[in-house]
Amino acid sequence: MKKIIIALFIVCTTTIGFAQEPVKINNGDHTMTIGGVFSTFMNWRDYPAGVTENLAKNTMKIKDARLTIEGKVGDDYEYQLGVNFAALSSAVIDPSGPALYDANFTYKGFKKIANITIGYGKIPYSNASMIEHEWSPFWSRATISKGDCFSRRDVGIKLTRSFWKDRITAFAGVYTGVGEVVLTGTNDPSGAYEYVGRVQVSYPDKMPKGFADTKVRTTPNFALGLNSRYSKRSLPVGTTFLAGEVGALLNDTTLNFKVVNGEKIVYGADFSVEYMGFSAQFEGHTIKGTPQNANDPLLAGLPKTLTKGYFQAGGWFGQLNYYSKKIKTIVSARYDEMNANDLITGVSKNLAVSLCYQLNGYKSMIRAEFYRNLSQTEAINTSKWNNEWRVGWQLNLQ
Repeated sequence: MKKIIIALFIVCTTTIGFAQEPVKINNGDHTMTIGGVFSTFMNWRDYPAGVTENLAKNTMKIKDARLTIEGKVGDDYEYQLGVNFAALSSAVIDPSGPALYDANFTYKGFKKIANITIGYGKIPYSNASMIEHEWSPFWSRATISKGDCFSRRDVGIKLTRSFWKDRITAFAGVYTGVGEVVLTGTNDPSGAYEYVGRVQVSYPDKMPKGFADTKVRTTPNFALGLNSRYSKRSLPVGTTFLAGEVGALLNDTTLNFKVVNGEKIVYGADFSVEYMGFSAQFEGHTIKGTPQNANDPLLAGLPKTLTKGYFQAGGWFGQLNYYSKKIKTIVSARYDEMNANDLITGVSKNLAVSLCYQLNGYKSMIRAEFYRNLSQTEAINTSKWNNEWRVGWQLNLQ
């Protein structure tokens, strides 16, 4: 079966690769679109003196070998299926590129109320998280939005309603709360859910699909998003979270906070503007966790008189982009900060610079990047390298 699936992926991506367009199949009122994304890059890091080097990271990586299927049945039903074959052999679920991207359907029959999406897919929280990397100048997201602080995908029910010619869109969803590890087939022992809400407003056009202004707008376009998510997960005595559920951001795994044994609330905002090939984005998030146990490691062993029973974390990033239509190139720079726990001294600061040459828009794009860890004053942060270089190519046939 696995060989058949891989063969199907090769046939489909080869076929649409020659056409540079996805394949569309129509049978009456049923339309199916088959596309794919293939991307690969070379990665190289250097390390400061005294740090144990992880030379395994100096490698060539297949980031995407993805098959996407989207369908529409009449006016009321739509469905999505996305599988990344590059991640199938990995024992660890990577939230930035999981094996399963989408598996859901949408009912649009309640037009005056909301569209209802049921199944597995992206959570409507954080614009940077919702934009996939093939529409971004960067291979990876800023620390706060890459999937270790809050989940990017989950199984749940989402309501979506748009107004004012799609310039305003509101989302509300209920999810399992365990994020990408829900693919193991169960909730954690708390049996709790996560509740998510988002509203986004843009003018004069709807929310941009990517970060760069490749349309070279002659009228400024502005977009603002406000969102929040909440869960209360109380583990019964003697039980633990699912493997990988708490995330993999920090050296000390007991301090990871993708989920919290207790109450967790996340809220944030994102803003973007585009004009004449220039664009800018700003996004920030704050996390407050209130563990149910006073001796929870997330409280850093401090007395309640100091912690008041909770910890806070958060981060933000700012990004500038310029697209030159004449030379078909995007130049981008991004700065981001992350405070993984306000009860533990230190923050992380990072700078990223990207140069993207578009042979055929986002469909065929070469991307070269440089990352620099400006500050690693948090002992609990895992990023101990100084600099990282990446260069790669993507074929985006969606």
